Amino acid sequence: MIELMVALLIGTLLTAAVLQMFLGSRTTYAMQSALATMQENARFAVEFLSRDLRKAGYTGCSTNTTIANTLRDSSNSDEIYAQYDMSAPVSLEDNYSVAAGTSIPLPTSASPTAGTDIVSVKFADGEGSCTVESHVAASATIHCYANHDYQKGQVLLISDCSHSAIFQQSNTVNTNSQTKQVNHNTGQAVPGNCTKGLGLPVDCSTTLGTAYTFPTGATVQLYKNYTYYIDDNDFGSPALHRSAISLTSGTAALAEQELVEGVEDMQITYGIDNDDDGDADYYVAADTNGDGVEDLDVTEVVAIRVSLLMRSIENNVLSSAQTYSYNGATVTATDRRLRKVFTATITLRNRVI
Repeated sequence: MIELMVALLIGTLLTAAVLQMFLGSRTTYAMQSALATMQENARFAVEFLSRDLRKAGYTGCSTNTTIANTLRDSSNSDEIYAQYDMSAPVSLEDNYSVAAGTSIPLPTSASPTAGTDIVSVKFADGEGSCTVESHVAASATIHCYANHDYQKGQVLLISDCSHSAIFQQSNTVNTNSQTKQVNHNTGQAVPGNCTKGLGLPVDCSTTLGTAYTFPTGATVQLYKNYTYYIDDNDFGSPALHRSAISLTSGTAALAEQELVEGVEDMQITYGIDNDDDGDADYYVAADTNGDGVEDLDVTEVVAIRVSLLMRSIENNVLSSAQTYSYNGATVTATDRRLRKVFTATITLRNRVI
């Protein structure tokens, strides 16, 4: 009997030891798996942000070219729509407030997380660009050397490195005679060209406007506007979202895209170049004094530093709530998710060349 009891005790101790090892291994595996997923998500998020922010203000040529914009809001003194305004290739929103809203255009479905930052970037995309063979300003017709994939309603930017213009394509490319053609006529529904003229000053009072003929060799590119912000996805999990110009039946509008899940916060500081040497002298928030008003002159911004607070998708990864430092504060989480901060500094290349 004594030998049996000793054997049972030893067996119990061995079982407890094996169970403890199993639970420890499972916890370690769960944490390592969550960390790996967070790192992968952070890499994707930084890649999206870096790729687009580096292109801020790109037109295919020098940033010193003049720009005409025929996309005007006739109900608001023919002002340029903010999402198409290349005079501000980077737009900022510091510590978003639900009550105050934002001046940066967003899709109606977007609900950015309060206290997070928002950044918008605009540029021309050279992929699949059209090289101009001829341009007839009076008939608002651009002929390309080769077929293109641009569609009616898409917002385009044309540049000859001396002058650029932003307009909406007005023709439907569906016949053999128009597969190499891009028209910039008036009459397009939304947002529409207020005039045919692609010169300066933009004159919306007449159909012809101020004429400008782009020479052979000019380039037509797709205009893009991406706005990055944090919003909950359909499962209630915070994620990095991006709004982009979409096209529906010839109408251009902003659409929401979820990019990366598990991004809980985004804080941005901006590198300021005070001595015009192309290098950032210091980094500050867009709202430098915390009064809710953006204080930065974006023309002085040459770099952007993005800090992302990532969290694990699964809860109960840790044995207790994590205490972490982010954005100058020490925070103790209210759950048992794993969190980690990832930071990247991105040079706005078109501001330093």
